[in-house]
Amino acid sequence: MRTSGWCIGLLAALVVSLSVFAETTAVSAPIAEEEAETIAVGEDGTAPPGASQEDLPLEAPAETLTDTTTEIPVEAPAPYQTNLKDVISEDLIDLSALRSALDRPVETDVMRLTLNEAIQVAIKNNPDIIIAQFDPAKAEAETYAAGGEFDPILQQKLSYSDTTSSLDQTVRSFVNFLGSFGYSVVDSTSILSESSLAGKLHYGTQYAVQLSSNYEKGTFGNYQAEYSATLGLTLTQPLLRGFGREINRVRIRAGQNLRKISEAQARLTVMNKTADTIKAYWDLVAATENARVQEEALRNAERLMKISETRRDIGTAADIDVLQAKAGVAMRQSELIQAYARISDAGDMLKLLLNLEENGRFSKITILPVDRPNPNAATVFDTGNYDESLDLSVQRALELRPENEMSDLEIANALMEEEKARNDMLPQFDLVGSYARGGRSSEMGRTLTGILEGQDEAFSVGFQASVVLGNRAARGAHQRARINKRQAEERRKQARMAMMMRVHYAARSVLSNQALVESTRQASRLQEANVNAEERRLRIGITTSYQVLRVQEDLTAAQAQELHARIAFEKALVELQLAEGSLLENFGIHYSMDISETPVTWVQSIGFSKTPIQ
Repeated sequence: MRTSGWCIGLLAALVVSLSVFAETTAVSAPIAEEEAETIAVGEDGTAPPGASQEDLPLEAPAETLTDTTTEIPVEAPAPYQTNLKDVISEDLIDLSALRSALDRPVETDVMRLTLNEAIQVAIKNNPDIIIAQFDPAKAEAETYAAGGEFDPILQQKLSYSDTTSSLDQTVRSFVNFLGSFGYSVVDSTSILSESSLAGKLHYGTQYAVQLSSNYEKGTFGNYQAEYSATLGLTLTQPLLRGFGREINRVRIRAGQNLRKISEAQARLTVMNKTADTIKAYWDLVAATENARVQEEALRNAERLMKISETRRDIGTAADIDVLQAKAGVAMRQSELIQAYARISDAGDMLKLLLNLEENGRFSKITILPVDRPNPNAATVFDTGNYDESLDLSVQRALELRPENEMSDLEIANALMEEEKARNDMLPQFDLVGSYARGGRSSEMGRTLTGILEGQDEAFSVGFQASVVLGNRAARGAHQRARINKRQAEERRKQARMAMMMRVHYAARSVLSNQALVESTRQASRLQEANVNAEERRLRIGITTSYQVLRVQEDLTAAQAQELHARIAFEKALVELQLAEGSLLENFGIHYSMDISETPVTWVQSIGFSKTPIQ
């Protein structure tokens, strides 16, 4: 008896708990309650056809309800009354705002542009290309300035002196001994003119031609004017340090190599900017074609909405089908708006590379790309014979890439620097010689005649030498030059490996993207068939609008992937041609440095010209 009493008590408590839980659920979930009300119960308390016995209201046993002392709270009324039809009304989604956003303004200025035209405009107007064109001219200026080491220097010195000096006792005694009387002060007046032309030859020879003339009169000459003149030549020829044509022309040779390096760097800039222009053009094509894909997706969604509305009107579909189709239209409209924005962004990027401007401001013109990607016409790389084509591309890169020439010239300059540093370590040992002829007379003309006749003549020859003890400055410079040469050689190896790796990477990208083009094309065709089949199933009522929307989304995604694969394949071909160094050649571009600057004239440089220096 005690055990049966515990069982009856537990059963009563369980029934009360279930009743409270059911009432709480009814208050918190009105929509679920409305759906529960759709299960009608017959007047006799039996379930309708199609409903299970579990759908009937739960009734507690009479003896349990009478025995318990727990009071069941009275059910509170719902805060609001609603039904399923109001919740699923098609008016919940308003498409008018999105439709107005899709009304794009009519563009008045449109530039239809082919890919080749875009490349030509970029080569002509791109700022980076224009800036790179100045570097060879700068290097030419450096070479021109290095040649100034061998420019002769003309010097002129003119001085006038008038002196009065007292004679000391010894001099006065000597003067009196010679028969002069009363000289205690000596006056002298002189005009000295010194002209010289000095310079350096390419073999290191230093020369100096000097012409000096003097006019003087004074006490000891009884104030009679006297002219003297000397014409001489001095030569200094290094025999160790500074000897040789190549050593003395190191700066000029390095400047010539620097110009070649600048030209190679300018070609590299042209190649890179051409590749960037081509990629930007294909990005604009991709954005334009993607907008068309989104427009087609919007048309598909609108067609589905019309089908759903028609089925709803004839009673074969519910409002929920129309609402789902309408939500699909709204989503496609928002995606189309984003696609239009991407067209503007891609167009601006291309305009930046083309440097299109209007009155000094960024151009507002709309670029309409004409060309479309055609993977079937690509003959740059034979993917069917991959290994042989890869080896050919690597060979082209080692021959055509500007980095090869730049590396070779950098090594050549390092070798010249080492050669110059080695020569600077040698002791100085120079051969010095001079020869001079002079004349003296009371007349200037006879003085000059005396120079020609050799009235006065002098000749000298000798050697001068010096050696630096320790010589650490020259030895350190030579060590630095050797390290620079080794660095240049290692950079060349690194550059060659990087070029070959880039070709391998670009070739694999071409191969993989070509496969993706074919696979995405097949996937897109399959999704088109799925959409057609699913829409037919919807018309006969064996599928739902939600399922058709999902199939349409798959079609849009497949079309976008196919477009992306085609554009990626074109970009991969550009990267391969850029890695080979054959990009300009394949597009028929013949680039030459048009910018050249000439130095000002010598007359302008010394300020004797009336024409101002620009």
